[in-house]
Amino acid sequence: MLLPLLLPLLSLLLPVDAVPVVPNLHTRQQTFTDCLAAAGVPIVLQSDSSFAQLSSAYNLRLAYTPRTITIPTTVLQISATVKCAKQYGVRVSARGGGHSYSAQGLGGADGHVVVDLQNLHSVKYNPASTLAEVEGGARLGNIAQQLYDQGKRGIPHGTCPAVGMGHPSLGGFGISSRFWGLMVDNIEKVEVITADGALRTAKPSWNGDLLWALKGAGPSFGIITKFYFKTYSVPETIVNYSYRFSGITVDQAVAAFLDIQEFAKSAPRALGLGVSLWGNGVSFELSGAYYDKTEQDFTDLFKPLLDKLPIPTTSEVNVKGWIGTLIRYAGAQTLSVPETGYDEHTTFFAKSLVTSQASPLLASSIRTFFDYANTQGVTASQSGLPWFVIINLYGGGDSAITNPDLLLQSSYGHRDTLWNFQFYTTITPPLTPQANSSSITFLDGFDKSVRRAEDGAYVNYADPTISRADSHTLYYGQQYERLADMKKKWDNDQVFWYPQSIDPAA
Repeated sequence: MLLPLLLPLLSLLLPVDAVPVVPNLHTRQQTFTDCLAAAGVPIVLQSDSSFAQLSSAYNLRLAYTPRTITIPTTVLQISATVKCAKQYGVRVSARGGGHSYSAQGLGGADGHVVVDLQNLHSVKYNPASTLAEVEGGARLGNIAQQLYDQGKRGIPHGTCPAVGMGHPSLGGFGISSRFWGLMVDNIEKVEVITADGALRTAKPSWNGDLLWALKGAGPSFGIITKFYFKTYSVPETIVNYSYRFSGITVDQAVAAFLDIQEFAKSAPRALGLGVSLWGNGVSFELSGAYYDKTEQDFTDLFKPLLDKLPIPTTSEVNVKGWIGTLIRYAGAQTLSVPETGYDEHTTFFAKSLVTSQASPLLASSIRTFFDYANTQGVTASQSGLPWFVIINLYGGGDSAITNPDLLLQSSYGHRDTLWNFQFYTTITPPLTPQANSSSITFLDGFDKSVRRAEDGAYVNYADPTISRADSHTLYYGQQYERLADMKKKWDNDQVFWYPQSIDPAA
């Protein structure tokens, strides 16, 4: 039969916008699995020996059982999976790096078909366009190393090398983001399988509304098979700095944070800055990177702030290159991670808090935060519940993140952010109901110690204990109403659903 052989050629004759890459050539199959098999999709069933490993969440605190797992090697097979799922009413979740804090790559619930993208991981730099073409199963460390090797180019992104491409579709903060923007801000174009199984191109001039939705809420709208990122010529003189302040009082910590916040309000965009508490009461670290600057430039910038702070217990300032800086923040020997077969796990709970530039934290909020660290925080550490809080500077000065015009270019909603808090606890195995409950109670209290009514949350640090309705407000803010309209247009049947996904407008 010649027709199946001609289908790839026929697709070239159709508009780039919507290529129905797997037409319904066969009659309705008896089961969902039959449908996948008839389309030649590689599948892993619950009875298969590899199912347990492939369905295991990165965060072992969460366990969900997919209906089926597909491991496509082509975009055609992804399209077929979505078409079959829509036909049989099965919800679809794409799994890239699998690092979702709430296991969204497994659906965040039982019964999904998981599209595991690990075989689609190529990274190509195009010198003519200066764009990076990155498939949906690539991981950040490999992307960074390969772009550097291919042309000494870079993209702003997170610090964990194994994180996948859900990261940019929901935001994507990195130490260089105040300099170059979030990873999502550097998406120029995507190729995506939408809820009807069609392969579409989305760019500002074509399916621009779809691109807007995908840039900030991607998992609710489709499976991005390829990203096209703006890249930058990477700086090789980056000042890495770290100051640790131990043995200080709550009063000293509060005063120091207020001084840091005042400095941050006008910090230059080339400066990455964070305040971190590592589970030792109010002791904290002030660290970051100053891009394309000399050590003298850094000294001139930072000395007025340091003169106001307590004398640091330890300090380290040195100049590294692009890759050296990424490795330092990764806490690893190399950026490269396995492209397939990744099987690392941990057990944790996390929360986030986003504050606005229009409403900087007051001394009263900062005090209750450090009081909590000094009391409940110490108790948690002593009782075997390790924790940390990382407070990253997003806004201030002319930060590339907080340009309000970006609200029209992406659905990422927090464009007035000053600080982004990540609260994190590690649970030592075995996971017990008591340990799980204790971790949630502890971090809920930490979050409440500083949260105000107007504060939001960051979707890449997804907290599955937040209700569906509250997640929409906390994660997307003013962007949610338009997102709901886009969901109605592009996925009204909610093929791409998970517990905190976008709902279609009524």
